[in-house]
Amino acid sequence: MKTITFLSILFCVITLPALGALTDTDLDKIRLIVNDAEKRIKAEVKAEISSVKQDLKTDIASIKQEVKEDIAKSEENLKERIRDLTHVVYALIALIVAAIAIPQLIMAWRSAREQSLARQVEILT
Repeated sequence: MKTITFLSILFCVITLPALGALTDTDLDKIRLIVNDAEKRIKAEVKAEISSVKQDLKTDIASIKQEVKEDIAKSEENLKERIRDLTHVVYALIALIVAAIAIPQLIMAWRSAREQSLARQVEILT
């Protein structure tokens, strides 16, 4: 029992400073510590934000460059396709003209031959 009483008195003596109220100077010191920590954290956050902004700017610039290159490649591919289609259209036009012109020339040659034969028949008759 003596040890329990002795220990409880010892613990009460140890905890007496914890029961004391905070003074204004203690509160001011706590406020200063908190304000300093807050300022330091704000500075760190601002530095981090500025680095993130810089990273975003470089990322945006690289993305813009990639988009410009992709657009240039697409334009070049489109120009090639248009050029190829133009050649196909020219070839089709030539085929159509040949399909129409050759029979017309053959018919004209035949009619000229028939006329010459008709003249010869007239001459002979």
